[in-house]
Amino acid sequence: MSDTIYPPESIYNLIPREEEKHIKPPRYMSKFREQVKLEKEVNKAPSKTMGPAKVDVPSPQKYLLKHSKEPKLPEKKPFKYEDEELRSKPPVPARTDKPLMGLHTNKNFIKTNAVENIMAVPKKPQPVYAYTKKGDKEPLENSGLVPKYMKKKDYGQTPEYLLQRREEVKKAQEEYDHYVKERMREGAMKQLSNKERDNILQIKDGWSGYNLELFNYPEHYRGDLECVYIPHGVIMNRIECLARDILEDIGHHDMMVLCVLKGGYKFCSDLVESIKAQSRSANRQLTTRVEFIRFKSYLNDQSTEDLHIIGPDDLSMLKGKAIVDTGKTIRALLQHVETFQPKMVKVAGLLVKRVPQGTAELPDYVGFVIPNRFVVGYALDYNEYFRDLNDLAVDGHEEIGRCGLDHWEYSTLISLISMLGSRGPLPLCSEMK
Repeated sequence: MSDTIYPPESIYNLIPREEEKHIKPPRYMSKFREQVKLEKEVNKAPSKTMGPAKVDVPSPQKYLLKHSKEPKLPEKKPFKYEDEELRSKPPVPARTDKPLMGLHTNKNFIKTNAVENIMAVPKKPQPVYAYTKKGDKEPLENSGLVPKYMKKKDYGQTPEYLLQRREEVKKAQEEYDHYVKERMREGAMKQLSNKERDNILQIKDGWSGYNLELFNYPEHYRGDLECVYIPHGVIMNRIECLARDILEDIGHHDMMVLCVLKGGYKFCSDLVESIKAQSRSANRQLTTRVEFIRFKSYLNDQSTEDLHIIGPDDLSMLKGKAIVDTGKTIRALLQHVETFQPKMVKVAGLLVKRVPQGTAELPDYVGFVIPNRFVVGYALDYNEYFRDLNDLAVDGHEEIGRCGLDHWEYSTLISLISMLGSRGPLPLCSEMK
């Protein structure tokens, strides 16, 4: 600083210099100056002398009191619990009060109170822990010293030993089921081949039937029957088997039954009823329609050369020379049914006769294959007799029913089971022209 005020001596200091004039900067002026002046004029100008203008002067009667500007508390109200009526006990009755409804009690309250306290279970002390040396205590529940299993990492998961035990139980059950299946397979019935099945269904030529004395039959048939060939119970068992096979084959389709009269009505009725009963047991909705058609190819006990299909008006539909011989009856009827384009056609017959020199095929569902003997009963007749018999019996007349040109002669006890096709159901007999 001394060098600035008193510079060091130098010969150059003797050289004259021009005098530097100090230029004064312009004065600072706020841009809000006018606004400040205006605000001051508006706010403070009216209060220069006697205070703000247009202000009400306080009344002399309303002078300032002590503690008048302190905040005031709300009025004090008596405290009352919401359930005070339930918590508070009724007052002790006075000695002069009369008992309620004039009732008196002999209860010894002192003794009762003593017994209740003696028999009372003592309260368990709350577990606490001391967290200072002076004995300060806190509840033990929230101290962290009590294990909280809900906070475990594997909480809610199945323990490993339970999973292992479950696997062992499952494996043991599988082994047991396998053992049972093997034992059942060893002791199960043998599944028969078609040849073995046919041998069982076929009744041998030498079968003599059952003695008539073992069965009940009308007295007016005595002397006309030779023997009971197939009992009614055996017939019903076989019909149940046929119904089961038919249900498995038709699936969930609707069914239409074409019954051949007159000899087939009883077999058709029992077969349809068995099918309905088994479908209800299996919770299956099966719609069944039954129609009837009549063939007349027997005259007395012989099969004629002419076949008539008889409807309500005795109409002869399917006429022609090709429809001859009993073995060709079903084939002719099947050809006629196929013209209505059903989804599926099946033939069920209770009886099929073995006759020599023929090439006819068996029906789809066969009840029994019998020798070439004329049987009656179970709706089969001889000149309209014997239809009321429940069993199948052999007529006692000599050498009747020895007829037929085909190897398999279909009995009149046959029903056609067909599904409804796209062109609608099969027509009635009067419509088959």
